[in-house]
Amino acid sequence: MSVMKELRCPLCHHPLLQNTQGLACDNRHQFDRAKEGYFNLLPVQNKHSREPGDAKEQLQARRQFLQAGFFEPLKTRLQELLPPDAKTVLDIGCGEGYFTAGLSSARPNASVYGIDIAKAGVRLAAKAAKENGNLVYCVASSADLPIADESIDFITRIYAPSKDAELWRVIKPEGRLVIVAPGENHLFCLRSRIYKDVRPHLPPEVPQGFEMVGQDRVQSELIVKHKELCAALLDMTPFAWRLTPELREAILTSELSDTLDFTIGIYSKK
Repeated sequence: MSVMKELRCPLCHHPLLQNTQGLACDNRHQFDRAKEGYFNLLPVQNKHSREPGDAKEQLQARRQFLQAGFFEPLKTRLQELLPPDAKTVLDIGCGEGYFTAGLSSARPNASVYGIDIAKAGVRLAAKAAKENGNLVYCVASSADLPIADESIDFITRIYAPSKDAELWRVIKPEGRLVIVAPGENHLFCLRSRIYKDVRPHLPPEVPQGFEMVGQDRVQSELIVKHKELCAALLDMTPFAWRLTPELREAILTSELSDTLDFTIGIYSKK
């Protein structure tokens, strides 16, 4: 057996070791590898619902839309921000794995971990990554990361919640944290059709214990010509809950032209 030194047991916080079934700690807490290749490191007592996280349908829509390449400029920029000497990478809220796989392909010699509380997303991500030996997906909570102290060189958090103390705990002293949030113009036209009062997205607060060392912004034109991809965009966002059937049909029956706008904050430990 060998120690998977970046992962720790979610129950006792001891290091996890690989065995023939999956992972186990020296207290004999066993976590089997799922047939898709991921590990479920979310104890049942930490689940606040039967299936926490994004719904399966929402994740499948996200995969369909992202695989069409609309978010490629953001993925490319994240790959550029990834330090060339990064040995350990963590993607918090990895969903179906689009950005996690992009980080993995940019640093094939690094250990890359994708973590999400939604099992459906991790299952999709792991199925697509079976041939990628440096990529590990886990069902886990960002409020109690199954990651060893000061073991991660580079953390990404894209549209996902997290706990500041956990980010601070797992990142190395010289590590970098990258937080992606929607910019003020993100999908402005679409939001204007749905909401009477369109409020600009607020930038995320600097996580406690960190300081900002850089800012970036990625903007690109979005043109969606195919009805099924337009439907996928609607279904992967919170907009789906606010749409009347009439407005949804009106959006789907015309070409969608809008703006993608992302803000990127880069942080280091104080």
